[in-house]
Amino acid sequence: MIVELNKEEYYKISYIADQCKNIEVRAVVQGNNPGRVYVDRETEPTAALIWIQGQQGFQIVGDPQSEGFLTGLNDYMITHVEPVLKKQNISVVEMGANLDTWDSTISTIFNNRNVLSDIQHVFYSEGNLLARRPDLSDPPAIHRIDRDLLESRRLDNHSFLEKKLLHFWDSMDAFLQQGFGYYVEEDNNLVSLCFSAFVAGQTHAIDIETIEGYRKRNYGVQAATAYVKECSQKGIQPYWDCSPDNTGSIRIAEGIGMIPDFDYRIFWYGIT
Repeated sequence: MIVELNKEEYYKISYIADQCKNIEVRAVVQGNNPGRVYVDRETEPTAALIWIQGQQGFQIVGDPQSEGFLTGLNDYMITHVEPVLKKQNISVVEMGANLDTWDSTISTIFNNRNVLSDIQHVFYSEGNLLARRPDLSDPPAIHRIDRDLLESRRLDNHSFLEKKLLHFWDSMDAFLQQGFGYYVEEDNNLVSLCFSAFVAGQTHAIDIETIEGYRKRNYGVQAATAYVKECSQKGIQPYWDCSPDNTGSIRIAEGIGMIPDFDYRIFWYGIT
């Protein structure tokens, strides 16, 4: 019978999570980032559906032939999961899975849904990154996100920064203890940032955003370059997840010296 685990029980699927390449899965199971865990059975689970709060989506891991998921996951989603998503104004269920392993299982489980799918790319770095900031005639001010910045609230758009971090982390303290980041400042506003969105061991998943109106100025590359430089200094493995149509994100990843690592599949369907 499918059940939701308490956070104290996440260890039950550690052996499953450790086999998953997606850092977001391990970040939630290790208790670093917020999420929820549903398993095919409470004792010795063989498959898990993991809600990744920062992605507003799920990862499905473990045995794709899990009898509990094959026979019960669709009804469990309707009864227990989708009502929660609706309350959060989420109208689409997204599930990530290892490439090719879950395709037929997802089709079987959700055979009454209009399930669509696509591919996601993941980039990584080989050893020291050789990123170099692009030459700008008027280079922007680049700063590290630190406690003084967060507590002083000195930026005019501090609420943007706070909302961004709390989308991925339980608290500002959790971010400061486990992650780090850099931002570009202009006219007392944060206009671009690159930071640790998920952390599992020495691997940090990157999130990056440049505010509209400041794009196409290479600010994202500037923030990302500062970020990966610290990664290199500390022996941290940066991890970059993006969709094939996000050419801007791919350009930045390649521009800071990252290379393709693996692809995985995303499935999605609308909640009725």
